[in-house]
Amino acid sequence: MMLLTTSSDLVRVNVATAATIHVYASWVDNVSGTMTPGRTNTAPISGTGNTAVVAGPSSGQRNVKNLSIRNAHASTSSVVTVEHSDGTSIQTIIKANLLPGESLIFSAHGQWAHYTKEGARYPYSGGIATQADMETATSLILAVTPGRQHFHPGHPKCWVKCDVSGGINAEYNVTSVADTGPGLATVTIANDFSGVNWCCQVSIERTSSSLTAGANQQHCAILNAGQAAGTLVMEAWDDTATTALQADPASWHMVGLGDL
Repeated sequence: MMLLTTSSDLVRVNVATAATIHVYASWVDNVSGTMTPGRTNTAPISGTGNTAVVAGPSSGQRNVKNLSIRNAHASTSSVVTVEHSDGTSIQTIIKANLLPGESLIFSAHGQWAHYTKEGARYPYSGGIATQADMETATSLILAVTPGRQHFHPGHPKCWVKCDVSGGINAEYNVTSVADTGPGLATVTIANDFSGVNWCCQVSIERTSSSLTAGANQQHCAILNAGQAAGTLVMEAWDDTATTALQADPASWHMVGLGDL
């Protein structure tokens, strides 16, 4: 509950950016045990600054039961701050950024809720995970945003599928692939790893589906000393009857995990 116990008390709404803020309030006055309900529809707030939305009682105490604040503007967001004043000291009760059509509501149970323009309640979040939070990977309450989820240790930091000429079919965090010789391809990573020790998985698509003695038995690996923080050299070879020869596959596949 929000109690106003003197005529100097009031609840006000501070608007940071001019929009169209609608405010409705309801309350119950208690004067020596006599309960009297009341309510106020504040005129739409189109400017910035402070607007009193619930005045203090002339006597007794006023118990605010509901306070509804809605941004009715079609395109402008605004930060609204609900404050309590006793005539001298001003305290912030809650602050929220209301997108167009969103609402901030105080219920008779003393709870605040933030609603989308469709009327869905925003879920509680313990906060937004930072890059360090994602890399530590221990929090059970922080929310993960799309722009930081790749910092988790278990999330691939780069991947690519490409042809033998360096043409990229699909990729994530890869700038380019160069054909550097028969059975060799060099991957250039866009956002480099923090060091050379990251985990890489390389695979290939063979040039033929048939397996015959001494032919079409292709294998792949990371070229010796071919791994750096921002590049990777992949190699493929064909186990012929006499020796292993470097040979191009039909396509390359690569995935990298580690710390950026």
